Amino acid sequence: MKRITFFVILSAVLLCVTTSCNVPMSKDGYVKGFVAFVEEVEANGSNYTLKEWEKADDRFENYTEDYYERFADKLTPADQKTLGRCAAKYAKARAASALKGLSDDIEEGANFMEGYADELGTEVREGMGQMVQPMENDDWDDDDD
Repeated sequence: MKRITFFVILSAVLLCVTTSCNVPMSKDGYVKGFVAFVEEVEANGSNYTLKEWEKADDRFENYTEDYYERFADKLTPADQKTLGRCAAKYAKARAASALKGLSDDIEEGANFMEGYADELGTEVREGMGQMVQPMENDDWDDDDD
């Protein structure tokens, strides 16, 4: 029985320790955590996969909704300004990543279309050449009139 109680207490402590890294315990921890999170996104967001962006979006939502509500009454005007800058920087990094992805997609599409047009053009030129060649061999002289 003592072993079970010890295991339950140890599990609860480990759970608290591991989740406390993600959940801010103070207003200052919240602001510093949000700043650090956004700096990490700015530094690495251009290389994020879709799954990494989904995870980052979830964390952003935690910072801008859940954690904000928890500490809103303790935030100074300077803190709120910092949080606003963080939200804007995150949005900028997110948009830049989306535009990069769009740009990559456009480039891939353009390359595809160029190859398609080249092949289609070759087929059309060959077909036109086959049509024109018999016409060139026909006698078009109207001298018989």
